[in-house]
Amino acid sequence: MIENLRIAAPCPASWEGMAGDERVRHCSLCSLNVYNFAEMTDGEVRQLLERTEGRVCARLYRRADGTVLTRDCPTGLRALRRRASRAATALIAALLSLPGFAKPRLKTHGSKVKIEIQRVGTQQAAVLTGVVRDQAGNKLPGVTVSVRDEVSNQQRTAVTDVNGAFGIASLNDGLYRVEVTLPGLEPATVEHLSLKASEVTHASVVLRWDTITVGVLTLAVPMSDGNTTTVSRELMQKLPF
Repeated sequence: MIENLRIAAPCPASWEGMAGDERVRHCSLCSLNVYNFAEMTDGEVRQLLERTEGRVCARLYRRADGTVLTRDCPTGLRALRRRASRAATALIAALLSLPGFAKPRLKTHGSKVKIEIQRVGTQQAAVLTGVVRDQAGNKLPGVTVSVRDEVSNQQRTAVTDVNGAFGIASLNDGLYRVEVTLPGLEPATVEHLSLKASEVTHASVVLRWDTITVGVLTLAVPMSDGNTTTVSRELMQKLPF
C-alpha cells in the first residue's frame, strides 16, 4: 500500500525540528500532527488513512527509481552529507574572507542556543522554527520569541505552544536579532543571524532559570516600654503610608 502513495505537495518542514516522539510529532507551521510511517505497520498506516478525513501529514521518502522508503537511504544519505560538508566548508571559507562579514553573535546569559540550517528545494521565503526547553529538558510553553530585522527594524513575534515549539514564516532575506524571553528565566539573544529564502533555520534553545531568593521580610519596631515587636511584610503593606 505504501508503494502506491503519492505526495502532491511535499512539505519543507524538518522532522528533526518538530516536537514529539518517533511515531508522531507536531508541526508548528501548519498545526498538524506528522506520522512516521517507518514506526508503523502496514495495517496501522491503512487504519490511519481510512479514519482520517482531509489531508494527512506523514514522513516517507521516494527515490528516483520510484522505490518508497520510510527511512533515509543510508548510502545516499552518506553521499549527500559528504557533498554538503564539502560545500559548507567552501562556503564558510569564502564568506569569512569577505570584509565586514557579520558573524552571528550569541548573548545567552547562561542559556544556550543551537542553530541548524536546512536548505529546501522549493522557492519560499525564509522560515525560523525551533523548540525551547529548560535545563532539565522540559518543554516551555508561553515563551516569547521576537525576530527583528537589523536593517528595516521590522519585528515579528511568536509564542511557544504546549510542546515548546514556535515558527515564524515569510521572512525577508537579511540579518536578524532574535530574542527568547520568559519571566523567571535568563533570556537568550542572537544577533546578526542570517535568514535566507529557501532555507529553514532551526533553533534549539535551552533557557536557564534565574536565581530567585525566597524569604520573609520583617521589621523590628521599638515600643514605648523599651521592648520591640516584629511586623511582617504583609502587615506593612496594609499600613497607611
